[in-house]
Amino acid sequence: MTRFLTSLSLTLLLIGGSPSLLSAAAPPRDLVLAYYYPWYQQGDWTRHGYFGEPTLGNYGTDDAKIAAQHIDWAQAAGLDGFVVSWGGPQDMTDKHFRAGYLQADNADQLKYAFIYESLGRLDAADGETNERIDFSKRRVVRRFQEDLAYLNKQFCGDERYLKIDGRPVVVLYVTRTFRNFNAQTLQDIEKEVGQSFYFIADEPFILGEQKDPATAENGLRDGKPLFDAYTAYNMFESDLVKEGEPAIDYMRREALPVFKTWAEQTVFCPTLMPKYHDFRGKRTLTGTPEQYKKMVAMMQELPKRPVGHGIGSIYLITSWNEWWEGTTIEPDTTDGEAFLKANREALGR
Repeated sequence: MTRFLTSLSLTLLLIGGSPSLLSAAAPPRDLVLAYYYPWYQQGDWTRHGYFGEPTLGNYGTDDAKIAAQHIDWAQAAGLDGFVVSWGGPQDMTDKHFRAGYLQADNADQLKYAFIYESLGRLDAADGETNERIDFSKRRVVRRFQEDLAYLNKQFCGDERYLKIDGRPVVVLYVTRTFRNFNAQTLQDIEKEVGQSFYFIADEPFILGEQKDPATAENGLRDGKPLFDAYTAYNMFESDLVKEGEPAIDYMRREALPVFKTWAEQTVFCPTLMPKYHDFRGKRTLTGTPEQYKKMVAMMQELPKRPVGHGIGSIYLITSWNEWWEGTTIEPDTTDGEAFLKANREALGR
């Protein structure tokens, strides 16, 4: 445990954004984060079907003791933090995160950031139902600006909040749905909010123009990336899945070529998706802890560009507890803590 805390302390120094604390001899430190979902009601998981049985049962994410156990497990797995789903002020994700995670007695042991659920927030402001978010509409820009201002005021000043070079990290879900969006829009919003953010955009995808940043809707503009970094929350496309195949095979065949293209031209944060089995009845991707270790090794071979001072790469795990889509590494009644051990061993934590 002492060795782990020393490692964690180094990480917290690196992500604090103070170059004076860094030694020129210190190698860049990779960050490992997992998507975290504070949207479960104690004893009632009937909102959707789900795959697997969590060791903690049908817990509520507004329970600080549950969050404390999650944090303990995450530390044991070598995670540096969680990227928390956030669906707006007073959304369940907002309420449960405040009541549960932030009240855990060990919440200072990990960093956190948010994944902004743009589908649900911005498409509602758009008023359309075609999953295209039009930033030429003032109400869309206003909603985005107000939400970022809320996050900045309520959370970004927290010393536990993940920052890169002093800028709070926000992952933007499916930016490939953004239309009429440009660098000036982003600058204007940040100016109004009074905060510069480090945006990681969920833009790359397995189909269409999003395969390459040069042709992606919000990839490169005049040869420069629109966002600070890019990732792909989920590269699942049911028609390309061979039913029941291992996730490692699918990711190697379908996702890896796209990841490589993006990693060569942008700061890219690789996705680790151990398995997929969701409530919608799509084709299944299986996964074992040993296969997951191979996936980590595969993603570590991608081209790398430094994320920030003292930080090498960011690896994003889909997911800690997205039980509705069956991508979880949280301990369950089938694998126990095996995925946590696999993550720790694969990343040398």
